[in-house]
Amino acid sequence: MPKNSYLHFAFQCVAWLLFFQLTRLIFVAWNYAEFRQLPINEVLILPYKALYLDTAMTCYFMGIPFLLFVMALFSEKKIFLTISRYFSAFLVILVSFLSLCELPIYDEWHTKLNYTAAAVLFTIPEEVVRTATWGELFLGIIGTMILSIIGIFLFKKIVPIDPQPKRNPLILNVLFTLLTPGLLLLGLRGGYQQIPIQVSDAYYSQHNVLNIACTNSTFNLLSSCLKNKQAGKPYEFMPKQEANAVFSALTQASQDSTTHILTTQKPNIVLVILESWSGDLVKSCGGYDSITPNMEKLIQQGVFFSNCYASGYLSDQGMAALFSGFPAQPKTSIIKQPNKYEHLPCINQELQENGYQTSFLFGGQLSYGNIKSYLYFNHFGRILEGKDFESSVPQCALGVADEYLYKRQLQELAKEKQPFFAAMFTLSSHSPYDMPMKEVLHWGEKEKPYINSVLYADACLGDFIKKAKQESWYNNTLFIFVSDHSHHSPKNWAAIQPEYRKIPFLLYGEVIKPEYRGKNYPFVVSQLDFSATLLGQLGITSSRFPYSKNIFNPSSPRYAFYSFDEGFCMIKPEGRLCWHVKDQHIDFEKVDKPEDKAKMVKEGQAFLQKVMEDYFRY
Repeated sequence: MPKNSYLHFAFQCVAWLLFFQLTRLIFVAWNYAEFRQLPINEVLILPYKALYLDTAMTCYFMGIPFLLFVMALFSEKKIFLTISRYFSAFLVILVSFLSLCELPIYDEWHTKLNYTAAAVLFTIPEEVVRTATWGELFLGIIGTMILSIIGIFLFKKIVPIDPQPKRNPLILNVLFTLLTPGLLLLGLRGGYQQIPIQVSDAYYSQHNVLNIACTNSTFNLLSSCLKNKQAGKPYEFMPKQEANAVFSALTQASQDSTTHILTTQKPNIVLVILESWSGDLVKSCGGYDSITPNMEKLIQQGVFFSNCYASGYLSDQGMAALFSGFPAQPKTSIIKQPNKYEHLPCINQELQENGYQTSFLFGGQLSYGNIKSYLYFNHFGRILEGKDFESSVPQCALGVADEYLYKRQLQELAKEKQPFFAAMFTLSSHSPYDMPMKEVLHWGEKEKPYINSVLYADACLGDFIKKAKQESWYNNTLFIFVSDHSHHSPKNWAAIQPEYRKIPFLLYGEVIKPEYRGKNYPFVVSQLDFSATLLGQLGITSSRFPYSKNIFNPSSPRYAFYSFDEGFCMIKPEGRLCWHVKDQHIDFEKVDKPEDKAKMVKEGQAFLQKVMEDYFRY
């Protein structure tokens, strides 16, 4: 076994990996009744799947021991290794405590230890003492002590300290000191890929208990605390009862009815989420001509909403808005926190309950923004990402280019049982815009690569529809095209300005009644309205989606709301305005009547207060 050598440091890392697996084994044993019902092949690969996040957490923990070990190397004094051992023992006790606290939390909430639970645990421990039984408290204390002793013994056996450190060559000490930080950094970010490691990277199964067991508890808690810190505090502009009344008056339709524009209530559905497509690049949205000619052809034959606004400015916010009808928060994204998004509805579940086969296809890394864990939790039937493509498929910096993504979707749908709901997410219009196409448009200055990427993406979209028309499922399929969020364009709108947030939203397909094809609806709609609108056409209730409205209900209110850092924007037929929370300042105002302006500010305040109240309540 290693003494005071470079292997001393390496074996300390191994000790952490083994200890994390031990805490995972305890979780599995505690929930044995649930695990025994799972597919054995998925259970057996759990330790392997868990190594990714465990390694990242190990690299975090090894930061201070690295500094102490370097001091020991150059001073040849074992005191620094002794300090490192005490530091590791403290972390072992802490991890033991957190791991055992997680067991009753999972029993109660079926989630991991998170910010909400930790806040109660550490800020009002007397509440925990009052609610827990004496047996639970006794088992918790004794269990923490036993697990800590086992962990400390494990470290002591694997990483002993030589009472007489030996001298190492100076050049090797220098090399170790220079190279190790880079390896630790690589490990804690999960590799050299563009997207750092996320909680979502641990998700691999449709059985959520496996994903929870696979997720490193300490990594999950740190991530949850960070996301909640970013979110800020709840907004309280008015009493809760008043805010609820204003919100209801703004959002509720006077009657529940739907104009049915489809020839069937059970079509196949292909949802294409367009990465960063701005309304400025679509002529029918009031944007530039000639950038998206294929989209324009589809618009002439479909149902288009030329005044649609994105809820957020990130892809994960767009996913929550589309699938769950939940508005983007000013400073964070609810999808990044499993303990919160599990409270959201998801259109995928509504469709599955009504006989739909569901899937999600992406050419990059779904770990971005924890989208992957969100999809697995909501039981999308087939989830494919960049790593699931054949190695022969060319890869760009972020993953598979759109032309290959559409090709794979056609292959998958050819064998899909109908009716299906097939969502896909493009990526070629995301920086660094390294799509397999030479520059065609030579204008746009800094945004020239972006507009060329959308030109390429539009060509791929057109080719996809052309080939889809040859498939047997085409005539019974509704295609929906909508952006995840917008993007800066050569028009140089401010990021909080309504023009910046405008995105295309198109329904297309043979299942649309002839009298509705080619219609362009100019009234105000939101990306949030996707869920209720689609469910309304399928005859499925959307009562679980309070922030989403059915566009084809003639009595639905016409408005769009989106938030930005410390502010919001309200867009209604009577005008629009952006309101800043801190200084109560109004920007980009176009409201004729003073009474309408005051009303819109209050409606926006009530809306934002309600969103953040729900966010912190989950």
